[in-house]
Amino acid sequence: MRITYPRMLVFDFETTGLSQMADNIIEVGAILYELKDDKYIKKETFNALIKQERPISEFISNLTHITNDMLDSDGIDEEIAFRTLDAMIDDQTLCVAYNLAFDIGFLLKLYQKYVSRNYSIPFDILDCMAVYKDRYPYPHRLENAAATFEITNENAHRACDDAETTFEVLMKLQELEDNLGLYVNVLGYNPKYRAPDTYFFNKPIRVIPQGMNGLRDIEKAQKG
Repeated sequence: MRITYPRMLVFDFETTGLSQMADNIIEVGAILYELKDDKYIKKETFNALIKQERPISEFISNLTHITNDMLDSDGIDEEIAFRTLDAMIDDQTLCVAYNLAFDIGFLLKLYQKYVSRNYSIPFDILDCMAVYKDRYPYPHRLENAAATFEITNENAHRACDDAETTFEVLMKLQELEDNLGLYVNVLGYNPKYRAPDTYFFNKPIRVIPQGMNGLRDIEKAQKG
């Protein structure tokens, strides 16, 4: 059950808040990898700040180390960032993020804004956090996964650095147990809360409740 997609795009967004409806992306980080000789090799990197109509909060600035001055001086238009990111994805690309249910909502918002209000996501997905959460006990943040595998991320909460860390964590998970295919087009969720939306995909996405103790809930469900 290994993954053999010709291309893998690992992406991350820094945002003004947690609501895909009310908040905006302030930074895009995306790294495209190609499969060569059974190994994923970095092909292209895209990292951009996005101009904002309103100042970002002090909390977000402190968390990300992105300032309003940086956005004003170095930010690009949102549509340009979206078009560049979209050009990195085709129907043979596996799109990966850490806690993908969060990032995919913001990506959908861009597609609905710049492509079609009724856009359906056609590409396959993999949530790196779902794999890590299936195998390891709480806590499950990206920094916890990085620490588990002794991966250094000096610029945590910067989009491109988090994307690269996500890829490194995923490769460690694959190295230890090569069953990542079980997690393609699957979203895990905490059963204390509602399941993530999947209506905006044009293919079946399985939604599976996961506990916090690394008891392989998704793996068991997929094999069962």
